[in-house]
Amino acid sequence: MLDKVKKTIKRYDLVEVEDRIVVAVSGGPDSIVLLHALYSLREEFNLQLFVAHLNHNFRGIDAQMDAQYVANFCEAMNVICFVKSMDVPKYAKEQGLSSEEAGRVLRYKFFQEVVEKVGANKIAVAHNQNDQAETVLMRLLRGTGIQGLTAIHHGRGQIIRPLLDISRKEIEEYCLLHNLSPRIDETNLEPIYHRNKIRLELIPYIEEHYNPNIIESLAKTAEILKKDNEFIEIVGKDAYKQVMLQAREGCLEFSMEGINKLHIALQSRIFRLATEALVGKLEALEYKHMQSIMELIQKSETGKKILLPMGIIVKTSYNKVIFTTQEQEEETTFYYPLRENGHTKIEEVQGVIITKVIERDNIEAISRDKYIKYFDYDKIKQTLNVRNRKDGDRFWPLGLVGSKKLKDFFIDYKIEREKRNQIPLICDGEEIMWVVGFRISEKYKVTDETNKILSIQYNPPSDVE
Repeated sequence: MLDKVKKTIKRYDLVEVEDRIVVAVSGGPDSIVLLHALYSLREEFNLQLFVAHLNHNFRGIDAQMDAQYVANFCEAMNVICFVKSMDVPKYAKEQGLSSEEAGRVLRYKFFQEVVEKVGANKIAVAHNQNDQAETVLMRLLRGTGIQGLTAIHHGRGQIIRPLLDISRKEIEEYCLLHNLSPRIDETNLEPIYHRNKIRLELIPYIEEHYNPNIIESLAKTAEILKKDNEFIEIVGKDAYKQVMLQAREGCLEFSMEGINKLHIALQSRIFRLATEALVGKLEALEYKHMQSIMELIQKSETGKKILLPMGIIVKTSYNKVIFTTQEQEEETTFYYPLRENGHTKIEEVQGVIITKVIERDNIEAISRDKYIKYFDYDKIKQTLNVRNRKDGDRFWPLGLVGSKKLKDFFIDYKIEREKRNQIPLICDGEEIMWVVGFRISEKYKVTDETNKILSIQYNPPSDVE
């Protein structure tokens, strides 16, 4: 078995020379064999081993005896052992978690504490081939995709699983061969948990009636799917970059057209990568959530949104799909009178308006810059000001035969709803002279009869020092 473990270590690059490894040891057969195997290989790899044991406080005196057993076992091998007791049942109740999930969360939190204390770079856990097969079956029964069926991985981040190719039968034989007497958790022998039922009832039934090698078959299936999944992951990450339009804190924007052109398998990868980028969890979305996103995108209707777990919002805006965790902030309004010659800073959008009155003869050519526009000064009758939109606004865009609602103008230009309130409007009293960055009004254009020109320049936020 030791040669097989060594082969797994080398095949998956689980261990390097001079690694400092925290070994998670419960006291059961799997973890005791893991510690013993790594201890046997310590000189070959020049390893430094440390043991971490967490008392979950599920089994009273038996749990205390487990902790004492692990401490004695480590002392006999001269391995430093860290033992901690935590009230997992209480934590599970407080956090609304199952006992199994709460135990897993606190275990890995404790392992990380030990890693930092001893300066380790790996955490070894004792999942074996049977665990792999049970996980594949559990996920298959629950319903999952190719990624879920890859089940347990040999190594991910700091976590390594050197026994993942070793069966439980081989572990038991190893214990006999090396006179190891691990502790036995009696609850593992009772079909009270879903995994226990699969282990104690379903797998033996399949072995007897369908496939005596079901453990190896399921583990092999997981390995085959891992390779396929790795390829799709690579393609998915490339597609993710291609359809990404913009990324900022708490918000990701993608091309709707780009996503719709992709195969559905790549679309789901993009959604998972987006959720991981937003909330740090790749598996935050279930199949039903994926379907909702796909339906939203396929309709291609602007202004629609759906709410997903962990505060994720997916919404459409023209040809964009936006993933965000930020609720739309309350819209602010602004209004500033403008001098005929001067600088005015708009605090709400951090932009600056520069105005200047000049003689027509001093203008050599009309500016083509979208942020510099000229107006017939003599047509301005009321207070010159800059503000943002309000209900009922109308505007006569240059070149059109009449006015239209400002809202319709924004729609024509596909200006996102969230950005409309940030666009400055240069006004003569209530009359809009210029939708900054877009069109000026037909009413205030410079003509052959114009004598004085009002030059207005807008410096957007990126240009403000």
